[in-house]
Amino acid sequence: MRTKKDTIKYLFNIVYNHGRLVDLIIPFSRIKELDDAYKRNYNKFATFEDFENNLFQTIKDIKKSKSAYSEIKKQFSLKLALQPSVLTECFVAQTLANHLNLDKYIDFDTTTQVPTQLLGATFSRKGSGDGYDFRYCYYDDTFDTLLFQCGASGTVDIVFTKYKISIRVEIKEQVSKLEECDITGLYDEQGKLHIDNKFIVKRTKYIPFVNLFNNLTNIFDTEGHNFSFSRYLNNERAREIVSDSLGIKNVDLFILVIGNTLVPTLSNYLFDFVTFEGSEIRPAGRNYKKYIFTPNFAKLKLKSLGGVVESKNIVKMPFNSSNLIKGRNQDTYNRYGIGSLLFVKLDFCKIEGDLIKFDFYQIYQKIPSISIHLNAFINKASLSIQHNKLN
Repeated sequence: MRTKKDTIKYLFNIVYNHGRLVDLIIPFSRIKELDDAYKRNYNKFATFEDFENNLFQTIKDIKKSKSAYSEIKKQFSLKLALQPSVLTECFVAQTLANHLNLDKYIDFDTTTQVPTQLLGATFSRKGSGDGYDFRYCYYDDTFDTLLFQCGASGTVDIVFTKYKISIRVEIKEQVSKLEECDITGLYDEQGKLHIDNKFIVKRTKYIPFVNLFNNLTNIFDTEGHNFSFSRYLNNERAREIVSDSLGIKNVDLFILVIGNTLVPTLSNYLFDFVTFEGSEIRPAGRNYKKYIFTPNFAKLKLKSLGGVVESKNIVKMPFNSSNLIKGRNQDTYNRYGIGSLLFVKLDFCKIEGDLIKFDFYQIYQKIPSISIHLNAFINKASLSIQHNKLN
């Protein structure tokens, strides 16, 4: 009787490839070029046909992955940027499909008629309930080997089915961010981070590093650069954090993209392949508050840049075009930076000659965040051990 181990072994052996390992169908650097080309151009064309025709030579490799091509068409129609690492996931999925000889493909978002055998595998297969999160599937006429590519946050990247048994597969780039979360307690006028109840409940594992930060420095002294705590992240602590972050997914197999090569590893061997350089506290994270929570610091910052707060809280300061900031994944300026921690939206500004004016209470303040990074390498000894154990 077949077991989950048989399914894991089957996919591991395909990627391990007798020790030679499998390479991506296009170089990893090319995937990043495609991502960048889409990001820079998707807002410049009215129709996808115009986008594709004008950039054919630049993005033609996108068609080498069926799901990558589907993904950019969908995002273009919504006028949205691609999700981080999604093209990598698409090209890994296509690479695996090619090596598995899965020559059939279906896009669940656009296909109205799904083969009965595939519907059965989708909703009654053994494994966890990711069926509603499937975006794409690679398969063949036997319907025995199925590669489902997922898309929603909180799910694994791939659900692979063999012998009617499914396993959960996570893809990680060589340098990848495991997670980044806001430090929701924010900080005070001395730049010391605060820990609130929300952070205690959801991010308890990070409290030691917040306390470490407060003991060694403060937000204002680290403005403009991040605080790395990698050297304080011992193996036991790292395993606890990573296991907690990935444990909810019950990953059966990781596929690491190292250079242009795919590297398989069982979950309990992951730490043979990764380090944690780059794990850090960021004084200015991705998100922001629509108000100033350290007004005294804000006034000192404005003064240091030649600004003054006049009557009715109107700020007047020298205009510097280098402080203009483009929106995330946009090609137009929509903000004016006041150092790295504060900014004001251009919609609320008046630029008059060499001066810029705005209401002090229209200044937004960025939220600090903390993140864990994985840096992967190939461990041939561990791969050999895993291969022998599985086989």
